[in-house]
Formats: sequence, C-alpha cells, structure tokens
Amino acid sequence: MKIKLLLVFSLFGVFVTNIYGQDSLAYKSKWQIRVLAGVNLPITKISQGAETDNLIQFDNSSFYLQPVSISYFFSKHWGAEFSAQGSISRKSRNRSDRFTNDMQTQYGEMFYVRANSTGSPDSDLFLSDIFSEMCLLGVIYRLETDKYYVYPKFSMGLTSFAIDSGDVNLKEKNSNNEFRVCYSGEGKLLKEYFTLAPSVSFGYKISNRFFLNADIMFSYYHSNFVYNKETKNLFTNEKTVETFGYKKGISTLSLGLGFIFVLK
Repeated sequence: MKIKLLLVFSLFGVFVTNIYGQDSLAYKSKWQIRVLAGVNLPITKISQGAETDNLIQFDNSSFYLQPVSISYFFSKHWGAEFSAQGSISRKSRNRSDRFTNDMQTQYGEMFYVRANSTGSPDSDLFLSDIFSEMCLLGVIYRLETDKYYVYPKFSMGLTSFAIDSGDVNLKEKNSNNEFRVCYSGEGKLLKEYFTLAPSVSFGYKISNRFFLNADIMFSYYHSNFVYNKETKNLFTNEKTVETFGYKKGISTLSLGLGFIFVLK
C-alpha cells in the first residue's frame, strides 16, 4: 500500500513539475484576436406571453457570432479585452408575421382584421437575422502552460435591441363599427442596457500563433420599457389605454467555440 501511495505521489509530482516547467514557454503573447460562434441559452426570458412579445426585436434562445474580440496583456497575468457580438435568429425576423397572425386569432371572430408592424425586414440578407448586439470591455486574468490556457474574465458593456410599433384596423362584422388599435413603446425605439458579463475562455494551443478556444459567459441586464396599447372607436372617438411592462432582470448563459490568433 505504501509503495502504491509513493508511486501516485511521485507521478503527481512529475505532472506538477512538468506543468510549471512549461511556464517558461507560456505567457508570451501580448495581442490576441478571438473569433467565436455559439448559442445563447435563456435563464430568464424577456417574453411574458403578452400580445406585444412579437413587437420586441429579441429572441430568448438564439445563436451568436462574435466576429472580433481583441485582447492585450500588459503583464504576465493581466490584460484587457474588447469584444462585440451579434445574436442571430430567423424567429426574430419573422416576428411581424407572428404579430399579424396573433391579431387575426385574437380579433378575427368578430372583426375583419388588417394588422401590420415595423418589424418586417427590407431583405432576406443574413444580416437581417441579427436582432441584438452586445459590446463589452473587461479585464482578463490568464493562466497558461505550454499547451493549455484558462482566461477568467469580467466585462461590462451594453446590450442593445430595437422595439417595433404596431397598428391594427378592426371592422366589426355585420356592423359599421370600426376601431384602431395602436401599440407603441415608450421612449426610444433602440433600447440599450448596461450589462455585466463574467466569463471564462479555455482551450488548447495548436501552435504559438493558433489556439483552439471554448467560451462560457453569463450575462445580465435589467430591461426597463413599457408598451402602450391604445384602442380608439373611430365612430365615437372614445379611447382606452392598456400597458404592458417589460421591467425585469434578463440572464443568459452563452456557450461558444472558436479560435484565438496571436498577433504578437
């Protein structure tokens, strides 16, 4: 038994010595560029089952593309990073059709319905699928060996997305009554929210210039906007107003894979 324990501790000692012995070959890079693609998994959702959900240019579950992330290490262990990424979802692009269908379902039994919103894209280009953006600036702490690395990070920045307006004309069947329903968001149509984003990057060094990379990020921001629904009787000019609030904390877990290119 003692011989087995001695052997285990000896092998562990060789492993640790090997890792620390490789430190002389690590911590060489100063400038890095990272490219990532991955998936956003919602922890909390912005949608709440309301009729205004399809007017928000946001999708809880989506893919993301991070075409650029630039890191600079000003010391052996510490560095700074800027990153920008866009979230991608065809479901978000089709929100205008879903809004129209929802209005037809809600009012179609009693009214002739004509609905539209500002959420229709002008083209079928891939870029029209990008519905939200995140820009972050943060600090990195790095741990490296000759072949492996781990970079814990803490970043802050902005998450931005747009909200649409919607109009519905209702002509009551077998009647002359006609209504107009308007959905409008309070404030600016482009919403920007301060975001906190702790994360960790880790992976394998294929060469001195090229690393395989995996990324795990938790992001949080607090949404704070309201939709007003104004219903007007076009015959009597009577109006009613209803509000839908989107004031809640939004948490997302992002998982990504990509590459790191060492510039210097």
